[in-house]
Amino acid sequence: MKIQKALLLIISLAVSNLLAGVGGKLAGHITSLDGDNMVGVNIIIDGTPLGTASDLDGEYFVLNVPPGSYTVRFQMIGYKIAVHQEVQVISDFTTRLNAVLEPATLDAEEEVVVIATRPLIRRDATATIRVISADDILAMPVNNFKDVLATQAGFTTDEEGEIHVRGGRTKEILYMIDGVIVRDPLEGDFSGTVNQNAIQEMTVISGTFNAEYGQAMSSVVNIVTKEGGENFHGRFEFTSDQLNTSPYHSKNAFEYLDTAYAGVDSNFVYVDLRDSLFSFYNNSSENFYPRTLIPLLDLPISGRASISFGGPLFRNTSYFASAFYGVEDSPLGHGVDINQDVQLKLSNRVTSKMKLTGHLQSSNRLFQNYSHRWKYRPTYNTHTLKTNDRIALTLTHSLSEALFYNVHLSSQFVGTKEGVQDFIPTDTSQYKKPIPDKSSYFWKSGTQEDYTDNLSQTNTVNVNATYNANSHHLLKSGFTYAAHALDLYSEEEPWEDGTQFKDDTTFSPKEYSFFLQDKIEFDYLIINLGLRYDYIDPSINKWEDISRFAIWDSTTQNWIKAPTVSTPAQAKWSPRIGLAYPVTENTVFHFSYGHFFQSPNFKSMTYNADKDITSALPLVGDAGTKPQKTVAFEVGVKQALSPITRFTATVWSKDIRDLLSTQSFRIISIPVVVYTNTDYASVKGVDLSLDRQFGGHFGTNISYTLSVARGNNSSPTGGYFSAYEKEEIPHKEYYLDFDQRHDLSINMTFRTGAKGGPAIQGIHLFSGLNADLLLNAASGLPYTPYVDLTIRVEENSGRKPWTYSLDLRIKKNMSLGSLKPSLFLEVMNLTDHENVLQVNSRTGNPFDQGLSGLVSGGDDSNLNPAKLGPGRSIKLGLSVGW
Repeated sequence: MKIQKALLLIISLAVSNLLAGVGGKLAGHITSLDGDNMVGVNIIIDGTPLGTASDLDGEYFVLNVPPGSYTVRFQMIGYKIAVHQEVQVISDFTTRLNAVLEPATLDAEEEVVVIATRPLIRRDATATIRVISADDILAMPVNNFKDVLATQAGFTTDEEGEIHVRGGRTKEILYMIDGVIVRDPLEGDFSGTVNQNAIQEMTVISGTFNAEYGQAMSSVVNIVTKEGGENFHGRFEFTSDQLNTSPYHSKNAFEYLDTAYAGVDSNFVYVDLRDSLFSFYNNSSENFYPRTLIPLLDLPISGRASISFGGPLFRNTSYFASAFYGVEDSPLGHGVDINQDVQLKLSNRVTSKMKLTGHLQSSNRLFQNYSHRWKYRPTYNTHTLKTNDRIALTLTHSLSEALFYNVHLSSQFVGTKEGVQDFIPTDTSQYKKPIPDKSSYFWKSGTQEDYTDNLSQTNTVNVNATYNANSHHLLKSGFTYAAHALDLYSEEEPWEDGTQFKDDTTFSPKEYSFFLQDKIEFDYLIINLGLRYDYIDPSINKWEDISRFAIWDSTTQNWIKAPTVSTPAQAKWSPRIGLAYPVTENTVFHFSYGHFFQSPNFKSMTYNADKDITSALPLVGDAGTKPQKTVAFEVGVKQALSPITRFTATVWSKDIRDLLSTQSFRIISIPVVVYTNTDYASVKGVDLSLDRQFGGHFGTNISYTLSVARGNNSSPTGGYFSAYEKEEIPHKEYYLDFDQRHDLSINMTFRTGAKGGPAIQGIHLFSGLNADLLLNAASGLPYTPYVDLTIRVEENSGRKPWTYSLDLRIKKNMSLGSLKPSLFLEVMNLTDHENVLQVNSRTGNPFDQGLSGLVSGGDDSNLNPAKLGPGRSIKLGLSVGW
């Protein structure tokens, strides 16, 4: 009866968007020295109101423990208190902590202290999951959390720096903050900034994942942010901008290749875009930039600055606040990236069973990338402002030790503004058609042609519940509702003789989802069984038949666009299963399989909403596109090689169907390209990793991926370019643009203690020294060689050179009373290796066209620095913790 009531409660709590786990489970067995089960032992987690007592079998469990390191006490009258320190709890995992109590006299309060060791192998991990702690993130020589992802097995980057997971396309990663989706509904990605000092831990799931996660086909990244706690604490950090001068900020940057290049760019003048962009931002009209919750500030900072602090506030209330601000110039001929992230988190323990948390995050990014054709007129190229404002309220309520639920309310605003200076396209005197100079390559006048002003609001209600039915079954259930309000405006070529294409529309799509998950735990087997249901109502009209997009109008004796009809809602069921088989304490096999669906982003449904078919080759969105589908499985083994060393091997495969594509249709002489689901791909690979925890002063993590990614198109717009070139969409698989055969990451760490290294007159100069050396190496991405017009070469049959970067971060920790200052040095691409990102199809070389006079631009146009990765970058920094 008790189980039936709990199940009814779980189902009745269904009113939400997915709220993923941000708490872990602590469980174990308590015995006496004689091996007898201990009944009624009190288990207390210091610093929290959480605790429980052991049952008749000496078993205990505590649910929804926030991730972190804890001291756990086991106490009972007549026995010494067993104190276990540094017990690590991780979201979505069970931490097993057993205890043995020793007899004591009644009046004694003796303690037996045990320092817990972090388990090498997570017995209950049925898929490839890596949990990265705050300390690991701050120690690595990386600029942001996405750089950390690139070091994980199965994660690769393309020539644009975009992340791909196990051969999937970009935007197949589900990003979450505190278990809540933070995706831009229009673009389908997360473009916000997250202060690294605000991250408590980051869970990365690649390939396959449980039913509680949806709308992703490649990976789930869940960032858990910090809370205030019982003691005041904080941290300040500043990292300078690049100290060494970039060669591309002056003339004759390519003279090292050939002295003949010394004068090819004699008219080049480096432009620092920071002041220009802030001038456009601050002086623009009210309707040019979306006004964010916390406006982007113009602070006198070059580099990255962060401050975070938290602690108790009043009446069981704690707070955590953080702010990040960064201004970094591009090492290329022009470009700048300005980032700002402000967060405030309030946590109130209403009762011992109820907790209320409010989270505000405002993230802004103003940037302009380098464009070679605008090398001599960078201020007339477009820049972009991305804004992300999010307000969330979460209620966690424990109805009993075995049952708790979460209710989450959130409102997210995402804005994208792209334009030239503060020009408004309705003023035809501002936007002008670009005119090339005498080289016929670089622009000498005019403006870039795109203008975008998009704003989306997503209101979400989330509820999920977790019920520990017994020692073997942990049930989870949740239901999702999300309402989107999309306000879209874009123009292309808004000058007098341009196409003047315009989109000015609003839409209100809705999404629902429901999942049921059972984690079955035995000593010899762990099973994750799940079923997920996703439902989307686009609330957007579409052509009834995209191949009949035009009809004959007998009145005007002309073809006109066909009428539209309401788009029916679509629903999908996704079964998931994962198994973990612990052979011994040191060996665990795992297997997982699942169907994963991801709806195309709303931009592909709404683009050209008026169905304008008057341009030369119009592209039209289709709200009838189906959810994209990946069927994936993986099998792997985790093996402890020593008390501090773990080896993991995973073999995986993905069959991808109904990928978003673009397809050409034609009626008489009228062509149109429409978003469809005609692309497909298949990917296979092996992930290997070796982790060595600190033993002495050294630790190492090695990740390697061998993979093959083939498909008929690398991006959704591949069909559009095929139509433009009057070719058919490929009907066979070839190596995709982001197919990277080999990917290797080695992170080596070195630490010294408070008295490390030799002493000189009693002073340990090398004490508190931390050094992290990170090597990222990868085989070349494919490209299509050009031989002759009469010879058709296999698509992507050539390979670019290997790339690698050796990055170093050295940090010296000191102590000054209650303050803990540190000085550090960062060197990216330590060897200054020339990483080739793009090549010319005739030569496989980034700058040699292979035929003089082929491009009228000449040497200056061929010498595009964006074809190479960043060179060596040296930065200094200071941090102070308390």
